[in-house]
Amino acid sequence: MKNLWNRLSIRYKVVSIIILPILLITITTIPVVSYLIKDALLTQQQAHLESVKNLAIKLFEDYQSKVTNYTKLFSNDREIKDSLFYHTELSGEREHPLQAISRLFKSFDVSTIEIGDARGRVVAVAEASARYGEDRLSDPFIKNALQGKVMSGIVLTKQGFIIKASAPIFYNESQIIGTITTGILLDYSLLAKIKQLSNTDLVIADSANSIISSTLHIQRDGGAFSAEGPSGKLLIKFPLTDMSNATVGNVMIIQEDRLPGIISKTHLTLFFLLLAISAASIFVLFLVLNRVLRPVVKLREGAERIGKGEFDYRIEIASRDEIGELSEGFNRMAANLEKMRCMEDRLYQSERLAAIGKFAAGIAHEINNPIGNVIGIAKLMLKNTWETAAREDLESIIKDSGRCANIIKDLLVYSRQAPPKKEITSLSGLIDDAVKSVAHQAQSRSIEIVRASTSGLQEISVDPLQISQVLSNILFNAVQSIASSGSITIRTTIIEDNMAEISISDNGIGIDDEIKGKIFYPFFTTKAVGEGTGLGLAISYGIVQNHGGEIIAESRKGHGSTFRIRLPLGEKNG
Repeated sequence: MKNLWNRLSIRYKVVSIIILPILLITITTIPVVSYLIKDALLTQQQAHLESVKNLAIKLFEDYQSKVTNYTKLFSNDREIKDSLFYHTELSGEREHPLQAISRLFKSFDVSTIEIGDARGRVVAVAEASARYGEDRLSDPFIKNALQGKVMSGIVLTKQGFIIKASAPIFYNESQIIGTITTGILLDYSLLAKIKQLSNTDLVIADSANSIISSTLHIQRDGGAFSAEGPSGKLLIKFPLTDMSNATVGNVMIIQEDRLPGIISKTHLTLFFLLLAISAASIFVLFLVLNRVLRPVVKLREGAERIGKGEFDYRIEIASRDEIGELSEGFNRMAANLEKMRCMEDRLYQSERLAAIGKFAAGIAHEINNPIGNVIGIAKLMLKNTWETAAREDLESIIKDSGRCANIIKDLLVYSRQAPPKKEITSLSGLIDDAVKSVAHQAQSRSIEIVRASTSGLQEISVDPLQISQVLSNILFNAVQSIASSGSITIRTTIIEDNMAEISISDNGIGIDDEIKGKIFYPFFTTKAVGEGTGLGLAISYGIVQNHGGEIIAESRKGHGSTFRIRLPLGEKNG
């Protein structure tokens, strides 16, 4: 696991560090939020049921008060008093009390109106005219009414639970001539009003949990009702009490339990919300990391290129934060390495010069004198020889001996590079002399030499012999790099840092990247044996360095080469 972590890139490490807390938060958030939502919804549902319960209790109390008030009102109705008095005391000389209570039954929202005489017998029932003469003296409501009391309560009848009230009927202040009982049935119509107000179902059951009335699709006498309520429903109940405060039944308020569905939808919504937040966070994180780590990637690429020896590589600084400061430090390091590389090259060049100098000084006299004698004797013999074969052999001896003499000469020049003797020199004249030195070779290969000098740079303080040799060496190499029908462009200009630049560009075969860094080494050449010593560019490099300048080679295989000779401008230059 540790090895896997170490192999991950910074980007994936940061993403992992971010994703793990997100996953942890997601895993812990869903149960916590689920619990909080469930608790809140459960509390809300219970509060709603309690509010419906309070509403139902208040309505029942209002109905009981309403029934009591109706009963009191009806007991004082003059028509009822007169008709009952004359019916019971005077044997019905006026209309029967049934007609009076029937008119009240139709005018008021009641379920029953019953009139009894002073002995507790039924005189008239508005909704059931056939009932007459029934002894109701055992009814506690009638018994209390005959004692002059107004009583109300809930009773269970064949029709269902009724909120009932009984009151005495006084003909005068002391004479009770009968009783009147009014009731409102707790049937579906009453429960439907409560359901309409609360959006909940109600069930009224007796003390044995048998259903008396209900807003559910349950028939009366359909068996015992479960105390827990139907499956998937929430239930709360309160008791129904009679006039003695004894429980005669229960009112059950039932509401559909939406909590499981809400919790399920909440889980799904929360999951997708967290998933979307996580995806968006990871996407934004990748964008930010790409922006933040792009300089780090460039630093890594720069380190790789520096490791390959490309000390001139620099990183573009895009910000001024810590990464920007690190990039600046990298560029300073690269510049210092480049300077050290230049110093090493110069030191290496100096060491090579010293070694070659010792070698050349030791063999120059030993080789030059014999070669000079060979050339002199061969030339003398050539004058006195007329045989063709012998003359060709002598000319070959003279040519090869001359080549050996030139190699010794180049060695001496390379090893004994004298300090430049600077003088104000026409730059155009130096270029003209160099062009003339390669004009014959250029014409033989159909090569055009183009001048493109910038105005303003006429004279320069240099050693004319040494700089002329440099220009000639580079032009000669340019000519040899073009097989036929090419062009060479010579351009002079003034660049920044008070430097003059002479660029020589050709459209020849170019230089391979593998050998580009070796072209200024002594004895390194890509020419065939006998065509070059490999000292021309090394000598030119040393001359330009002695002038305080530099030579830069730019080339790509198959796309030609450009050599830039940069020389410092003095006070008398320009």
